[in-house]
Amino acid sequence: MTRSSERTGRSGEFAVCSWLSEHSDLVNLIPHGSHADIIFEYQDYLFKCQVKTTTTQKKYISKHTGRHYRSGWCWDLRRSSWSTNRAYEHKQIDLYAMYCKPKSKIVWLSANSTKKSKITFTDKALEDYDSLKGWNDSCEQAVNREFKFIKLSQKT
Repeated sequence: MTRSSERTGRSGEFAVCSWLSEHSDLVNLIPHGSHADIIFEYQDYLFKCQVKTTTTQKKYISKHTGRHYRSGWCWDLRRSSWSTNRAYEHKQIDLYAMYCKPKSKIVWLSANSTKKSKITFTDKALEDYDSLKGWNDSCEQAVNREFKFIKLSQKT
C-alpha cells in the first residue's frame, strides 16, 4: 500500500493533467520515479513539469509569544524526503505546477525563475491568481531564457 502523501501527490498530478488537457494538445503523465511528472506541449515546445501538491494552510506561530501571526499555502520545491539528493538539477525540469487541492487552483512557476526551496501564497493572493495567465507567462519565460528549446516543427 502506498503512503498517503504519495496518493495526494498523484491526485495533484492528475488534476494538473486534466487542466492541461483543456489548454494543450499533448499531455503525458510520466511514470513514478522520473524527475518530471508531466510532459506537455506549448506552442510547439515540449515542457517537463514537476507537480507539487498542498492540502493544508501552514500557520506561522511566533516562538516568543505563541501568537498566530499569518498563514499561507506553502509548497516545498525540493524532491521528496525519500530521495538522497533533494535538489533538482539544472534542466531536469522546466516548470513547477503548484496545486492547491482545497481550492482547485494551480500556480505556475518557471524552474529557473527562483532559487528558493519553498513558496508561500496568502489565501487572498491564491484566490486572485489567474492560472491561465500564469501558465502562459511561465512557459514564455522558460522559452525565452538562455537555454533554447528545440522546436518540434523544426526539421533537422
